[in-house]
Amino acid sequence: MPKKYTIGVDVGGTKIVAGLVSDGKIIRKERFATKSSEKSGKKEIITNLKNAIDSVWDERVESIGLGLAGTTDPKKVFFYRGANYPKSFRNIYLKPELKKFGVPIKIDNDVHCFTLGEALYGGGKGQPVVFGMTLGTGLGGSLVINGQVFRGRDNAAGEIGHTTIAMTDSKAICGMGLTGHLEAYASGTGISRMVAERYNTPFSPEELERRDKAGEKKAHEIVEVAGHAFAVGCANVVLTLNPDVIVVGGGLARMQALWKVLRREFKGLIPYPQLRSTPVIKSKLSHDANILGAANL
Repeated sequence: MPKKYTIGVDVGGTKIVAGLVSDGKIIRKERFATKSSEKSGKKEIITNLKNAIDSVWDERVESIGLGLAGTTDPKKVFFYRGANYPKSFRNIYLKPELKKFGVPIKIDNDVHCFTLGEALYGGGKGQPVVFGMTLGTGLGGSLVINGQVFRGRDNAAGEIGHTTIAMTDSKAICGMGLTGHLEAYASGTGISRMVAERYNTPFSPEELERRDKAGEKKAHEIVEVAGHAFAVGCANVVLTLNPDVIVVGGGLARMQALWKVLRREFKGLIPYPQLRSTPVIKSKLSHDANILGAANL
């Protein structure tokens, strides 16, 4: 039986990474900038997207899948908007934009692709119910059941980042401008806000972790808040969805300090003993999960 070849593309706010995929493996991968400047618009992004696909193209490719950081309609192959793209890159039918390739085009949210990739080939492989969580600029979530993305009515199932975990903190504002959301604490944006509240000079999560290890009180306070929110989010997922595993990716997943707090608090947040053994693990595929998931749409 001949191998099936597909292309998966991770279309982020700063970079586009395309991969030629066969049998669950990335054969070739290339990276392009999403845009050259903040003023770059839809036309340049589409051009860079085409160039990325061309760079890994193979005549045996049967389909192309795209994971985009924003809201999508997979049935219509329609992208609505994403916080990290220019305003002109909104409300786009992507199928006609990529018709030159002559193969079926599929799209979905990037976190859906991440979770699908991990469920099929990574940390969730072999598990019936996999919840994926990405800790980055924001906080995303997605649910995969028996190798299929569970979308809900509006393709929004799993949006754990915009669940409310605090009722009174008016300063904790998420990417949607709302208060008390999980994303407002356990994300790059949330950590940056807390750093700004306590320090005169902004600095990276890596620097925050270094200061925390050095025993700096203010840094430790921020880590404790973000780590607690992370633990609350995971506990809420377990209690609501009862998955076989939670797989965590994104840049902030590298912060060991957050995992330290999670390990300390996670079980205590779950009242049912049989649920406390639910594994919460780091992504095994990192950014390749997005490509593999997109290729399998």
